[in-house]
Amino acid sequence: MPEWLESLLTAIGGGTVVLVGVLTIFKGLLIKLFETGIESSFEKNLEKFRNKLERSTKAYEILLEREMRFYEKLEPITAELVPLEHDLLFYLKHDEEADREKQCEAFRENFKRYCELVKDLKNENLIHQSYIPQDVFAAYTTVVKQMQDDIPLWFDMAKLLFAGEYDKIDYKKCEATVDRLLMHLALAETKVRTRLKQLSGEN
Repeated sequence: MPEWLESLLTAIGGGTVVLVGVLTIFKGLLIKLFETGIESSFEKNLEKFRNKLERSTKAYEILLEREMRFYEKLEPITAELVPLEHDLLFYLKHDEEADREKQCEAFRENFKRYCELVKDLKNENLIHQSYIPQDVFAAYTTVVKQMQDDIPLWFDMAKLLFAGEYDKIDYKKCEATVDRLLMHLALAETKVRTRLKQLSGEN
């Protein structure tokens, strides 16, 4: 025992009783410090966990919000695209009673809008690529590619229509082109419905 402590014990009465009392006090202080240290460490770890959870939740909310925005952007595009495809076919048909000038103008406007929708759909798909499931992105990439590949066909049919060469218009090929695109579009929309069911907990 250190001399200073022994002297202190002697001064205040000495003896084993005092020593036990002092050691008991020290023991109590040590336990208190130990408990305080554990509590402090636990609180720090809990706070770190809360912060991490909060950041993860916030990140998920941002991802989900942008994914939902993608679907909202798609809705008017696809809703317009389906009837537009049928209109392109309709205005290619030769009708003796139809006003040829109006027919050509209607086809021109529909074809112009078709090209705009290709650009719109492609942009939205690329902008939201990081926020949507890979299978959804791939499905709409297929739709965009199909639309781009079909542009030369529609352009060639437009030239025949404007020239009045109705007998050279390959209507069956155009029908098959429309059916193929609508099939790709239906598959893409199925991917979206599956994803929405997954998010809603139905799957």
